[in-house]
Amino acid sequence: MEYYKKIDKSFFDGKTTIPEQYVPYFIEPQNEMWGSSRKVKIKFQGKDFDGNYCFVSQSSGRRVFQISFDGALVKALKNEFIQSYFVIESQKLLKKENSKFHTSIVGGNQEVVIFKPISNDEVELVTFIRVPTSYDNIFKKFVEANVFGWLSNESSNQMITKYSSWIDIGELNQHVNQNHVVYYLVDDNKKQIYIGSAKVLGSRVKPGRSEIPGWNKFMYAIVHPDFHAHLKEIEYHTINSFARFFANNGKKSTLSLSEYTLVNKDYKYYRD
Repeated sequence: MEYYKKIDKSFFDGKTTIPEQYVPYFIEPQNEMWGSSRKVKIKFQGKDFDGNYCFVSQSSGRRVFQISFDGALVKALKNEFIQSYFVIESQKLLKKENSKFHTSIVGGNQEVVIFKPISNDEVELVTFIRVPTSYDNIFKKFVEANVFGWLSNESSNQMITKYSSWIDIGELNQHVNQNHVVYYLVDDNKKQIYIGSAKVLGSRVKPGRSEIPGWNKFMYAIVHPDFHAHLKEIEYHTINSFARFFANNGKKSTLSLSEYTLVNKDYKYYRD
């Protein structure tokens, strides 16, 4: 039997509780040890994601069955149910200013996802109700840049608001508008690494860079707005840190722990 889940705060925290009456359709909990968890494959929008079935014994003594999601699926769900995510995160910020404020989504804006059990090791998520807005595209950019992550941070000590995963060069166009980043380029054929910074990723990260013309993978770190003025310093600190572990073209003393070489030649005023 399918379970229709209204989108709420915990959903974007990467977990949801399945009501007791639906549990037998997903798994046979009597065969599991409460307090344990095991892996489950979660299908969403034609892709497979990693998750867990969790058998949780709460402090009240109540036992609940939860499904938790990995970070990649949480991000996909935020983009799909962007209206709910934006409302919930906005309300969380308001609640910080007024502790009596209640986080909720009113009926007309309620989005719903279906949990469809396929087997004891596989479940599918299907969109049932999605509420589009006129601002979906800009909201999705906020998600990509982790805007709510640094807005909700209690202090400005979080220098990096997000690290991307390693991305293939073929997906570069999806990331060119990221701003104030330290980026990493890798040529995994010639075993080369290059590190740089950019106010806009696409202005610096392009195929065939002269410093590392054969690069085929990249990743980046987004710098918190409070530290934008220090972008170049963060870049050079990163370059010099990498140079201490990898062979490098800057003639820096190194442990040479890998077959990869850091091809950066500019190390600013840093000395051995």
